[in-house]
Formats: sequence, structure tokens, C-alpha cells
Amino acid sequence: MKKVLLDTNILSYFLKGNDELAIRFQQYSRYHQRLTFSLLTYYEIKSGLLYRDARKLMAQFEQLATESEILPLSIQTMDIASVVYRDLRTRGLLIAPMDLLIAATALKYNCVMVTANIRHFENIPDLICENWSISNS
Repeated sequence: MKKVLLDTNILSYFLKGNDELAIRFQQYSRYHQRLTFSLLTYYEIKSGLLYRDARKLMAQFEQLATESEILPLSIQTMDIASVVYRDLRTRGLLIAPMDLLIAATALKYNCVMVTANIRHFENIPDLICENWSISNS
């Protein structure tokens, strides 16, 4: 099983107790020791939990973050994002800057993008996406 990069919405659903995701994460752990997400996802989750003053979820998230691989932003990631941006803009298919940077992170580290919003990412060349928040049966 290829390494995956978890989008913010997937981590959010997991923290809220999504049983389908708990099963998928357990299956994934047979192949990879840690979950992987971007520094931007870390920011999006943490800032949202702070805003909502969700202390219990914050504690769960901070524990999850210490056990996970959090991929940094880099010049290489920005270079990839710039090329993807140019391509999407040329085709009139722009996406939110955060999504663009998260996708570029997945491309840089050769990860499958796991998201509940496939449409946000479906027009990015070479990016493989999966939706773990719905049943595949």
C-alpha cells in the first residue's frame, strides 16, 4: 500500500469519531507505522480547534500529531505548487491556495491524497486521490 497524505477534512472526520475512517486507518497501519499529513493540515486543524475551544479534541489531535509524520513546506514544494497553479489557472480550474499547497506536498513526497473533497484535487496532473470517508462497497 502506497503512503498517503491525509487532507484536513479526513483528519477532522476522524477526530469526530468517524468509524469508517478508524477502520481505514487501522488497515493502513498494517503497511505504515504512522499517519502522514502536511504542516498546513496541522495548522488548519489546530486553528479550528482553538477557535472552537474544543479542548478534548485538541488533546486528541496533539497526541495524534506527536505520533504522525507531519510533512514540512519547502522551496521544492513551492516550485511544484507554482507549476500546478500555472496549469490550473491556464485551464480556468483554480482551487484554494491551501488545497494547492497540500496537493503539492503530496506530489513532492509521492503520496496518495486522501480527501473527502476529490473535486478539489481531481484536475491536478499526476495526483492520485482517494476518498476514505465513504464506503467503497
